[in-house]
Amino acid sequence: MQRKTFVVGARGSRLSLAQTQGAVAFLEKSFPGTRYRVQVVETPGDRDLVTPIEKSAPDFFTRDLDEAVRAGTIDFAIHSAKDLPDPVADDLDWFWLPNREDPRDCWVVRKADSLRFASFRKSARLRIGISSERRRAYAASVFPKGRPLPIRGAIDARIRQLVDGKYDAVLMAMAGLNRLYPEPPDEIGIVPIPLEELPPPEAQGWLAVVFRKGEPRLTDMRARFVKAVRFVSAGVGDAGLCTVAGKRDISLADVVLYDDLMGAELVAGLPPERLVHVGKRCGAHAMKQPEITRLICDEARKGRRVVRLKGGDAGLFGRLAEETDALAELKIPFLVRPGVSALTAATTGTGLLLTRRGESRGFTAFTPRSTGTETPRVMFMATRVIEEEVRKLLADGMAPATPCALVLDAGGPREEVRQATLATVRNLVRDDRPGLFIVGSVAAHLWPKAGAFGGRRVLLTCSDAVQEKAAVAVEDRGGRPLRWPLIRLVPSAAFRKALAAAKDDLASAYDAVVLTSPSAVRIFFECAVCDRRRLPAFYTCGSGTDAELRRYGVSSDVVPAADFSANGLVAEIAKLDLGGRRVLRLRSAKAGPAVAKALRKAGARVDDVVLYENVFCAPSAELPPFEDVFFASASAVESFIAQYGAAKLRGKGLFVMGQPTRAALPERLRARAQVLALPPGVIFSPAVSESPSFHV
Repeated sequence: MQRKTFVVGARGSRLSLAQTQGAVAFLEKSFPGTRYRVQVVETPGDRDLVTPIEKSAPDFFTRDLDEAVRAGTIDFAIHSAKDLPDPVADDLDWFWLPNREDPRDCWVVRKADSLRFASFRKSARLRIGISSERRRAYAASVFPKGRPLPIRGAIDARIRQLVDGKYDAVLMAMAGLNRLYPEPPDEIGIVPIPLEELPPPEAQGWLAVVFRKGEPRLTDMRARFVKAVRFVSAGVGDAGLCTVAGKRDISLADVVLYDDLMGAELVAGLPPERLVHVGKRCGAHAMKQPEITRLICDEARKGRRVVRLKGGDAGLFGRLAEETDALAELKIPFLVRPGVSALTAATTGTGLLLTRRGESRGFTAFTPRSTGTETPRVMFMATRVIEEEVRKLLADGMAPATPCALVLDAGGPREEVRQATLATVRNLVRDDRPGLFIVGSVAAHLWPKAGAFGGRRVLLTCSDAVQEKAAVAVEDRGGRPLRWPLIRLVPSAAFRKALAAAKDDLASAYDAVVLTSPSAVRIFFECAVCDRRRLPAFYTCGSGTDAELRRYGVSSDVVPAADFSANGLVAEIAKLDLGGRRVLRLRSAKAGPAVAKALRKAGARVDDVVLYENVFCAPSAELPPFEDVFFASASAVESFIAQYGAAKLRGKGLFVMGQPTRAALPERLRARAQVLALPPGVIFSPAVSESPSFHV
């Protein structure tokens, strides 16, 4: 991104300026070297303090800022996301920033009333300041004899009216209060309302960036925050025909837009709020195609992980290109999961084989609904005979300029697509690997590359325990993960000896067990044969480790509230009195003694035992083609260098998880290694794919 000063538009209220400054600070941190200057622009919502918000125009709080964006006097505007009109104008583009503030609503009352507010009875005749119909309905349910009164103006003006006695209570959003007042004013008390009691609008707490459509610097900025849309092929007739990758995508999705599926159990276990039915059958449309396309783009702009679930194979007669073209225009990344189509199920699954040896050389498939006139030709196992087949096509009158493509190792780690025309087909044949040869105008098209990784292949060297998270992180950013684990976690002899000494009764041998990674949890339960109803306490270092514990029916007894690291756990242990307690500290062979020292300092009797060791491994002696590489541990770096040599990293993008991993790289490479943040708590097990798990 070019280094320049961005002019940022904001309304002139204290809240708008406060939240804009917060957004600017976030962007400065996310994009070092960029500069921002805030410019105030007044909107109709600032000038008109009489019209009720529910009766105002959709662009009541955005109109003048939108015009300033169009005119180029500002580069982009920062809005409360709930103030955006729906839809946003076609010549503008937008996205949500990822750092959401508290989405709850709250009661704001005078300080003297705050302690006794919860005990007010339904008979209380309170004067309640209300700014929306949703809050009016809630206030009426809580205080049916209350008197709802309209309230407008900036937050500080509303608080002043409350303190001056015009209202007894005001219903407001926590997000605005938190942004404007890091410490609440002394004159007021704040009573948060649980989300389940008063569900907020989906946009409450989010901030939105609005800019001119197609502005490259802002589309590049958005690429850092959006996640790739997954187009998943559901297969036909049976949920089992959806691929493992497709089921993983569904389980991790924030929202699933699904067609009419015969294998409807694919979405049966998902919460209704994550599902949107968009099916179309014989003219009966739950949603028209342009609405579906816009919804996909809008959900992606909000930073959500979107799955578009299509029956059969998404690429066959499914209007896939209309949806992907819209994303490509916005530079929003996406990926497509191939699947089992009705063609395959109806032929291979029944015995109606279309390529029976000695009987048929190929087949033609088409739909009477299409307006196209061309039927592309696809030749399987064609690499060695391409030139001969092309001579036949040219002799039959096909134009030499007709596009063609050769696809090698389709779907594999060494996948390669070579494109040419029939006249230049010699450029395709450079080896004798088997491949598919495609002839026709479709051979000129490939999926566009977008996102932070821009379609690059990223070698994932981490152990199997981290592969899933790393793959999701790379796909979210528009990359192609190549699973290439270079270390394997092996339970240690010392741990097996400790289990034998405890005679599988850990609760009798120890008061607590310390585990500091999801991998440690998995290995512990794979090896420890014990009664789950009788276990010691568990001390862990973060939400990911605790989420893994919960998969085994237990949870952490001690876990840091914020710093999810060994240092965070050390700080938590320092608060405890462990006098005389027996603690089993289980760690990797690479981990240091800091946690065991903290336990002893707190008075515990500690057995510091190596739980597992990192063993070097490799899927193959030959690396596949890749542009970037991800290391999750120092052991993975050491394994790569030992097996392939540091020279193989020359010219590659380097991504690491944490500073110890960066430090393991050769010194000349450390400076350009970037940290890749993994999504929190992603867990997917194909063995339980009927009810996949997603933990945060």
